[in-house]
Amino acid sequence: MSCNLDQYRLLTGSILAHEMMHAWMRLKGIQTLSQDVEEGICQVLAHMWLDSELRSTSGSNVASSSASRTTKKGTRSPFERKLGEYFKHQIESDTSPVYGNGYRAGQQAVRKYGLERTLDHIRMTGKFPY
Repeated sequence: MSCNLDQYRLLTGSILAHEMMHAWMRLKGIQTLSQDVEEGICQVLAHMWLDSELRSTSGSNVASSSASRTTKKGTRSPFERKLGEYFKHQIESDTSPVYGNGYRAGQQAVRKYGLERTLDHIRMTGKFPY
């Protein structure tokens, strides 16, 4: 059984993006959010990170290119692309009220208002803009 670095890199990266969003909110003084808003926006960032990784090619940044398995043409391997799409699908199809519904509400807000305006609104109101 071989170790697959693609799996660990994508999963770890998405988890770190999620957790860094928690840290960013604390640094900005955002303390009391409902679970669905807090976990939802963190899931949006994890999904955005995965999407960004899947759109990039091997040479786009040092961290990705050093750990990523790419084809000779510089694109993501079919396995890595499929795995990333699976991780994105897991976020999108989560049925939990906190993570799943929170993600979908956050994603809708970010699509409509953009990330910066959505985060500003969350900071001011504690809720997603609608």
